[in-house]
Amino acid sequence: MLSTHSGRKDADVMGIINAGWADAGLHPETFWLGYAAITAAGWRPSTPDPHEIMGSFYRVFYGPGAASMDRLYQLMSYQAQTWTDSWERVESTARKPIFGSSRRISVPRQAAYDLSIDLPETPAPFDLGYSYPWSWANRKRLELVSQAKREHGELLTLLKENLERVETNRYNLEVFLSIAGLYRQSLELLESLSRIDGLLKSAYESSRGGKPQQAVSFVDQALDEARAIRDQRNKALRNAEQVFYKSWHPRVPEANGRRFFHQLDDVKDHEPDRTVDLSYLVYRQLMLPFDAWYEKVQAARNAYAGRHATQPRRDSLEWKKLE
Repeated sequence: MLSTHSGRKDADVMGIINAGWADAGLHPETFWLGYAAITAAGWRPSTPDPHEIMGSFYRVFYGPGAASMDRLYQLMSYQAQTWTDSWERVESTARKPIFGSSRRISVPRQAAYDLSIDLPETPAPFDLGYSYPWSWANRKRLELVSQAKREHGELLTLLKENLERVETNRYNLEVFLSIAGLYRQSLELLESLSRIDGLLKSAYESSRGGKPQQAVSFVDQALDEARAIRDQRNKALRNAEQVFYKSWHPRVPEANGRRFFHQLDDVKDHEPDRTVDLSYLVYRQLMLPFDAWYEKVQAARNAYAGRHATQPRRDSLEWKKLE
């Protein structure tokens, strides 16, 4: 740290560089605390306790009316970590391998990685047989989600209260609230997968119990749950877009007679470059094979329903449709 380094005494220090890298996909409004705290710590010879710097920042940035901002920022950080930890890091099937970096060329190319999650299995066509206990296999993940949702409720309360209390930089909290919406939707997606798992299990139990109409109804509910996930995702993304674009120029594939040439970087992974628009915020969800899963479940449902004089279901999920 510059404030305690011997170079402070021995060198003619002229300034400090504090960079916030938006290529990680973050809105620049999330950087202000880091800008202020790091710069203060860099220049003050006797660096105070970090909480003192943070407290000073909150008062200056938001005004004296702000309350419990330490806890608000802590919860935002916890939710961000849960957003990452609740999915698995897997080799990407959607992006080309990495050519190299500023340090070296990789021979052979290194795999690119994405975040993903397993979907529940699809039932058997003959009897809706279903044996994979998705909820049990993901019980620790669901425990993490349960804890995170409790904390998210506290976060939402603090954000809404402070939106009414702060005197300056209210837009900053609007950005945080839109990001919190993305956090919430990600948690609810995992809970929905658990409900789908339970519905498909109930469908098989009803089939074994000689209740075909009930069994088909459970499968239909599972399919409807998948559609609800898509709709909730799109709603959270639309809300983020409305807030982000208050200060950003819209990211669009074509404007003013010019078309954007989208070529994924194979040297460094810039997450906002995954998509032309803001859908990079839900990119990992878009990469889930939900359309194929939906078609297989519906096919199994129709095969079983056909054997029990029940009308077929013919619709599509259109998982990547963002409208």
